[in-house]
Amino acid sequence: MASRLGWVAAIRQPQGALGWSLAEWEHIVRIARRLRLLARLAESLDTAGMLADVPPAPRHHLIAEQRVSRYRTAAMRWALERIMAALGTPDFSCVLLKGAAYLGQELPIAAGRLPSDVDILVPRPALAKVQARLQGDGWKEVALDEHDQRYYREWSHEVPPMRHALHPIELDLHHNILPPAARHRVEVELLLAQVQPSKWAGWQVLQPIDQVLHSAAHLFFDAEASDRVRDLVDLDGLFRHFGVAAGFWDALAARAQVLGLTEPLALAAHLCVAWLGTPIPADAQARFAVLGPSAVRRRWLLPTLSAVLTPTEPDGRPPWTQDMAAAILLARYHIGRMPMRLLVPHLWHKLRARGDDPAAPSEAGV
Repeated sequence: MASRLGWVAAIRQPQGALGWSLAEWEHIVRIARRLRLLARLAESLDTAGMLADVPPAPRHHLIAEQRVSRYRTAAMRWALERIMAALGTPDFSCVLLKGAAYLGQELPIAAGRLPSDVDILVPRPALAKVQARLQGDGWKEVALDEHDQRYYREWSHEVPPMRHALHPIELDLHHNILPPAARHRVEVELLLAQVQPSKWAGWQVLQPIDQVLHSAAHLFFDAEASDRVRDLVDLDGLFRHFGVAAGFWDALAARAQVLGLTEPLALAAHLCVAWLGTPIPADAQARFAVLGPSAVRRRWLLPTLSAVLTPTEPDGRPPWTQDMAAAILLARYHIGRMPMRLLVPHLWHKLRARGDDPAAPSEAGV
């Protein structure tokens, strides 16, 4: 797999892209666009002053994707400015998550993102106040039936997605990073106690270690891992950027234990080192492995994750083994997300709803 993703290294070392043939460029442009990494590559080449050295045909695709990325990033930034204006001067933490946080800190992995939504975290006691102020400013929740409304109110870590007529971006308002009914839970107060200011007025971010752990949890506790190499590239970038701080690796292991996120950390470290050559110290790798899944669990979980994460070739179809692995991960996701007494009626409701309207969008975790 490392060889098949060798082109990803050009995001960090753009000079490697200048030796690609037109046939290689055609393949890489197509797969990088699908993986949402083409604009990242374009920004890297542009920053290094090498974009003009790319052959004209792929250069046009790189520039087009770069412009889309910058437009979407500007739209997200404007939406966040208006959201903060609607909130006034809040007396509670307003935390940017994931891509918005990377942009709000101007991290190296922020350039070339293609945001279609923005994730923010507020304390649960402030949730009703935030919702009311956002609705007063024109944000509206997507239409959901009674069951899905209950799902979000009682079992989810966020409210229903919100949309605004003036903003081409969706807002996901969180009160935690994992569902409160899930097998793996996080005490959000531990996160909020250590937030730090971003570079954007009024907005905060999780401390660096918590950003790494949230990124790992978001990837490895999610329902869908197909075409998620970008998330692995994000983790690689976070490890490289924050890992130079003294004591980072020991603190990361300790914090993962406190938050109950040792499994996603171990999986992230293993795959980043194996696929992307992430420079994680050997002693840290060994400690993460001990804290992570048992040997029996690793024996099936790592190959399953690898099968699903492996990108399908542009003109290819996923092999049946990848489809099977994806089904296994989907079952793992649902079993971990809520207890069986809640999961069975929830899935039954969603299956019936899809039967009534096959074209209906999938909401509430299914």
